[in-house]
Amino acid sequence: MGNQKTKAVSLMLLSALSFSVMQVFVKLTSSEVGTFEQTFFRNLVSLVIAAEMVRREKLPVFQEVKRGGWALWGRSFFGFLGVVLFFYATGHARQADVAMLNRASPVFVTLFAALFLKEKITPVKVASTLLCLTGAYVAMQPSFDSNPFPLLAALSAAVVAGMAYTMLAYCKTRVHPSAIVLHFSAFSTACALLLMLPQFVVPSPKTFVMLLLIGVFAAGGQFLLTYAYQHAPASEVSIYQYSGVVFTAVMSYFVFGESLSASSLLGGALILGAIFWVFQYHRKHPEE
Repeated sequence: MGNQKTKAVSLMLLSALSFSVMQVFVKLTSSEVGTFEQTFFRNLVSLVIAAEMVRREKLPVFQEVKRGGWALWGRSFFGFLGVVLFFYATGHARQADVAMLNRASPVFVTLFAALFLKEKITPVKVASTLLCLTGAYVAMQPSFDSNPFPLLAALSAAVVAGMAYTMLAYCKTRVHPSAIVLHFSAFSTACALLLMLPQFVVPSPKTFVMLLLIGVFAAGGQFLLTYAYQHAPASEVSIYQYSGVVFTAVMSYFVFGESLSASSLLGGALILGAIFWVFQYHRKHPEE
């Protein structure tokens, strides 16, 4: 595996870890503030960090946006829409069902990358993705007996996330990563602000700090993910997002005292096995 692809793998794994830490603080603050307030702080912190990075790198923002064109706007729009759909599904359906459907996003990344970016779908990509989906199913034990509409929203979130990440990959040779994150954060912050205002709750000092931490780890995950897509094909790097299932399970065990069942351990082993298989395959076949 070339240095660029190895770097992409490391960045994607760190991104999944950062998003998993973010989810811990989302859960810790969910009893006091609403979903859109959490989303607002998540994107506001990312916006501040991205703006500072753009300033330090002296990037011509408007030129970057112009170069990104429809793909950059599409990445921001579909990225935010995916968050809204996912949060709606989370509030109206069983968590295992929603999480399982959301894990289908790498499948759509692979499909859209093949259709629009002309990336090759290899047997290894197909088999490893199916193995990860099987591992996620075993670990989460979804029943799919929730209300159909929220489940449709969860599946739609995976579809639009796949579109957003494909457009992100399209932008990699046209727009600087910091400008991509700045655009997405500004767009999402503005939209989340409008949706948050009717139900805004003044958070306690402790909750306010945790809301800021949601933003910090979301920003870390977003930057790492954006840079990962700069160094490898979208259909290849997306599979490493499944590592988030393992990270989330481990953190839930240590932070919330949730048990790790035999099915959780087996599902995690299947996911890690698939990820290791893909890593080793591309290390031996860097041209694919």
